[in-house]
Formats: sequence, C-alpha cells, structure tokens
Amino acid sequence: MAKGFLKDDILIMSSDGLTNMVSQDEIFKLAKKDIEQAPKELVEIANKNGGYDNITVIIIKNI
Repeated sequence: MAKGFLKDDILIMSSDGLTNMVSQDEIFKLAKKDIEQAPKELVEIANKNGGYDNITVIIIKNI
C-alpha cells in the first residue's frame, strides 16, 4: 500500500474563514475542477456566504 503525498494528490490548506462558509464537498469539487482558479473562487463564495472572518486558501497538486 502506497503512502504519502502521491502523484495527482491535492492538498488544500485554508483558514476557518473558508471552512465556516463553504462546505467541504464544494471546496473539493472546485479544487478538482480548476486548481488555479479555485482559491479565488472559494474566497469569493465564502465572502458571498457571509465572510465575517479572514479567508486564506492554498491548494497544492503533486504532479
């Protein structure tokens, strides 16, 4: 069984400003769809949903 950060794995790091405003399913869906635009889109969605806290999103894909 392989372990660790494997090819094509996606690592998402974010503040609770994102996770309190956007569902986990939506975060993963957007990250898988377009990894380059996802952070910006996720911050916009979090702000539209109330965005009362700072919002930080970093997405890394192992290529």
